[in-house]
Amino acid sequence: MPKDSKESKETQKSQSQPETITFELIRRIQRGEQRTPKLTKLPEGFYNNVKAYLKRKRGASNRRVVLEAKNVERLVEDVFNRRERKVFNLSIIAARTGIPPENLIDEEKDFFDKIVDTLKARRTNILNKILEKEGAQKELATLVIFNEDIQEFIGSDMKTYGPFKKGDITKLPEENMNVMIKQGVAKEFKIEK
Repeated sequence: MPKDSKESKETQKSQSQPETITFELIRRIQRGEQRTPKLTKLPEGFYNNVKAYLKRKRGASNRRVVLEAKNVERLVEDVFNRRERKVFNLSIIAARTGIPPENLIDEEKDFFDKIVDTLKARRTNILNKILEKEGAQKELATLVIFNEDIQEFIGSDMKTYGPFKKGDITKLPEENMNVMIKQGVAKEFKIEK
């Protein structure tokens, strides 16, 4: 078979099918997870494909193939553990900033969402109570009117606000309102009774 024809068929195969699981691919993914604090991009259906790969290898009678399967198990467990730790750390960041991580796979999204929800609830229930001044009423949001356009931002209460146009009126946490008034970006909006 001519070389060009063979390369063309391999290119078509790689475009129509997910990446084939091999020991080398798993090792490359494991090294990638080792090198960066971010989640690396995994091939689609990675864990299901690894499961099928291991099932084929474990059923082999060749000792070398069985040893390869054991090594793959260790590598996959390391990839899983590293990604689990990264998802947890990225959940903390997301709970504080609202910035979602990249390269989450379907199996990790539910885990991530549950952690973020738990962290946000904990922050609301505990941290906000700790920061409240004794005998003082809970900080109430205050109305402000914007003097200029403002992009979306995360407030001191960890909620997302904006974007706002000049003349928009909204409620903001006291801390954010004070900063914006001080910078001349907004002014307090008072309603006459």
